[in-house]
Amino acid sequence: MFKKFFVLEWKSFIRSASFKSNLVLKILMAFGALYFIAMFLLMGFGAYYILEKFDYEPFPFVNQVLLYYFLGDLMVRFFFQKAPVLNIRPLLTFPITKNNIVGYTLGKTVLSYFNWIHLFFLLPFTLVLIREGFSISGALTWFVACYALVFVNNFLNILSANKDFLLFALGAVLVTIAGLHYFGIFETGLFAAPVFNGFYTTSYTVLFPVLALILISVYTFYFYKKRLYLDSGLSIKQKDAQTENYTWLDQFGLVGTFLKNDIKLLKRNKRSRTTIMMSVLFIFYGLLFFTGAVEAYEGPVWRIFAGLFVTGGFLFTFGQFVPSWDSAYYPLMMSQNIKYKDYLNSKWWLMVIATIADYCVEFVLPLLWLGGLSGIACGSHL
Repeated sequence: MFKKFFVLEWKSFIRSASFKSNLVLKILMAFGALYFIAMFLLMGFGAYYILEKFDYEPFPFVNQVLLYYFLGDLMVRFFFQKAPVLNIRPLLTFPITKNNIVGYTLGKTVLSYFNWIHLFFLLPFTLVLIREGFSISGALTWFVACYALVFVNNFLNILSANKDFLLFALGAVLVTIAGLHYFGIFETGLFAAPVFNGFYTTSYTVLFPVLALILISVYTFYFYKKRLYLDSGLSIKQKDAQTENYTWLDQFGLVGTFLKNDIKLLKRNKRSRTTIMMSVLFIFYGLLFFTGAVEAYEGPVWRIFAGLFVTGGFLFTFGQFVPSWDSAYYPLMMSQNIKYKDYLNSKWWLMVIATIADYCVEFVLPLLWLGGLSGIACGSHL
């Protein structure tokens, strides 16, 4: 049965009207995947010796950062890993069991790139541990436990699909943990390290992540199977329509009309909301330049580059797709008595406002960092 599902999806891919564009996109994605595989391999084989060169204890240090590693993996999955898609509605009219449909749909996620990419870091690092004299059984149980947590993240992402509040909650947790660690208030990694180290020292502890994986996979299976009905899980959810006039923008004429559409798009569409989140996160990249955290970024040239580059987060994520955002009604708009200059003017003002906001935030963050640093220094002096 799974072979039949695969054949159906393959035919759907090659017979699609956009087959050529999809094929080009798949090729580009393959090159990107190969690049990240190479990076993970280098990190897996070289992390131990690089940390050792800088006088760190490699294995305890890796255990300290694994919590951030898995939380970051979960956030990346939310943005880039798509929920399992299968044309389910036609299949429900055929004598195919729901177990087969749900099993194949979830099985596709197990083979996802976001799962096996971690293998290129965890497995080489485990082999290096064995080569450096660590216990073979301990290293293998550590590897199994960590890889089981990767699949736990996979099913957590499936369950949290299209739930933006979970993304904001996870982002808040990450920022809080990173901030507490950065200012030396509370180092979460030190408390998480014994857990990951326990997978190495105490072999039976590997049962806990494996058991968690089994439980969450079974729960996910029955969660989707219970909702595999046309009148429940697959039905289109109806919501009460909300009108937002933004009459205060009418004073700007046609430019204000276009700005209204953009604001509504940014509020209602998931993809455009994601661009806002990415542009906000992009601002924090400036901390590497303006706080002296990276010695190579010192100097006025890098500061000028950072000022231009970092404040353009919204330009990169939203601005480069300006015509495509309006593709649904673009032909109708062009057939109206509307000047194209007014349309471009509204987009320009939207970019200007977002860039100014990014600049203000980017200016404030280093000040807050310096204030926090001076506060810690005063506290230690007292």
